[in-house]
Amino acid sequence: VASAPATPQPASTTTDKASPIGLWWTEEKEGRIRIEPCGADLCGYSVKNGEKILINMKPAPDNKWKGRIHDPKSGSDYDSTIALKGTDQLKVQGCAFGGMFCGGQTWTRVN
Repeated sequence: VASAPATPQPASTTTDKASPIGLWWTEEKEGRIRIEPCGADLCGYSVKNGEKILINMKPAPDNKWKGRIHDPKSGSDYDSTIALKGTDQLKVQGCAFGGMFCGGQTWTRVN
C-alpha cells in the first residue's frame, strides 16, 4: 500500500524568527513587504504590486543587513540598513547624501 505524499508546508510556517525573512507590515500599516532570499542577499517586495522595496541586502555585523531601499512615493533609491529588534520588529533605515539625512521605520512581523 503506497502512502500519500507529504503535504508541503507553506513558507510562512517555516519562518526563522531570527531572520528578517517573512512578511512584514510597514510602520503605519500602509503596506506589507515580503522579505525573501535573492541569491546570497535578501530582497523585499510589496505584496500589493510586487515592486522591489529592499534591494540586495547583504549581511553585515551586529545582525544587520545593508543594501538599498526604494521609496515608491518619490521613486528614489537610498542606502539602507535593516536590523531585527527582537523576533517581531524590524528597524528599517534609509539614508541620502552619504548618510547626512536618514529616516527610518519599525516594521512588525505579520507571520
